[in-house]
Amino acid sequence: MSASRIEEVVVSISIDTECDHDPNWVRSRPLTFESITEGLPNRLQPAFAEVGAVPTYLLTVEVLEDPDSIAALQALSGDYEYGTHLHAAFIEPEKKYHDYAGVDSPDFQCASSAEVEYQKLANLTSLFEDKLGYAPTSFRAGRYGAAAQSIDSLQRLGYKVDTSVTPHLRWSEPNASVDFRKAPEQPYFPAPGTIIEPGEASEQALLEVPVSVKPRLFRDPRWFRPWFASVEQMKEVVRYQMKQHAHQRILCINMMFHSMEVIEKASPYPQSQSDVKRYIDDMQAALQWCADEGARFVPLSDLHDLYLTA
Repeated sequence: MSASRIEEVVVSISIDTECDHDPNWVRSRPLTFESITEGLPNRLQPAFAEVGAVPTYLLTVEVLEDPDSIAALQALSGDYEYGTHLHAAFIEPEKKYHDYAGVDSPDFQCASSAEVEYQKLANLTSLFEDKLGYAPTSFRAGRYGAAAQSIDSLQRLGYKVDTSVTPHLRWSEPNASVDFRKAPEQPYFPAPGTIIEPGEASEQALLEVPVSVKPRLFRDPRWFRPWFASVEQMKEVVRYQMKQHAHQRILCINMMFHSMEVIEKASPYPQSQSDVKRYIDDMQAALQWCADEGARFVPLSDLHDLYLTA
C-alpha cells in the first residue's frame, strides 16, 4: 500500500463502547449490556483476531459502573486498548440522569463551562482508574461534542489521543454546536485555543486522530465504517485518503462504530442475526484488504508517539 511519499499506512479501530440501545437509538429499558458481555468476547474480538486487528474500546460511564461489564472487560482476551467515552449528562458535576434506562443523551460536553467539563472528564478518568487499575490515554466525546477546552482538559489529565473530530461535518444539539468542516483529515497536534488547527508537536501535546471519511459533493461524507458503507465504498475512502495525502510519510485510517451495532436490535442498524453477520463480514473484509495492502493495525494511543517522531 505505497504511493508517492507514503511509507507506512496505519489503521486504528475506535469503538464507542456503551450499554445496549434500541432501534430508536435510546438506551434499552431495562438497561442491558449484551454489547459488552456477548459482543466483545464472542463477536468483535474473534473477528479482529482473525485479521490481526487491534481495536480501541472507548468506555462510557454506565459500562464502567456495571459490575458484569467490568468482569467481562477484565476477562477479555487478545490485543486491544481501553479508553474513555463521555456522555456528559451521566456524570457529575451537573449530572442529569441517575437511571440511564430509556433515555437519550444529546448534551455536548463542551456546552458546559470549561471547569465543569474538566471535572466531568476527571471523574470519568477516576472511575476508569478505579475499575481497571490504570489511567486511560485515549478518548472520544459523545456525539463528537468536543472543542478547544476539551483538548485542554484532556491534556491536563494525561491523555495522549482524542478522536472526536469528524472532518467535513458539523454537529448540533440544543445548547451547542461543533464545526469540523475545516478540520484536517489526518492526525495532528491541535494548536492552543483550537481543536481544528494544527500546532506544534510535543510529548505533552494531545494528538487528534480524526475519523476517516471521504467528502462527497452535496452529500454527507462517506465513512470508513461498516453498515454505513459497503466493502468497496470503504476501500474508496482509503484510496481517497491515500491520494489526498500522498505527500505525508505516514497515513492513518480510523474506523469508528458503536459496540452495540453487533447486537441485533440494540441499535438502529442490524436487526437480525443475518444483519449482524453481514456487518461483521464487511468489517473484516475491509480490514483484511487493508492488511493485504500492507497496512499495520495500531491502538489509538500508540499513534501519539508515532506522529511525535514523524
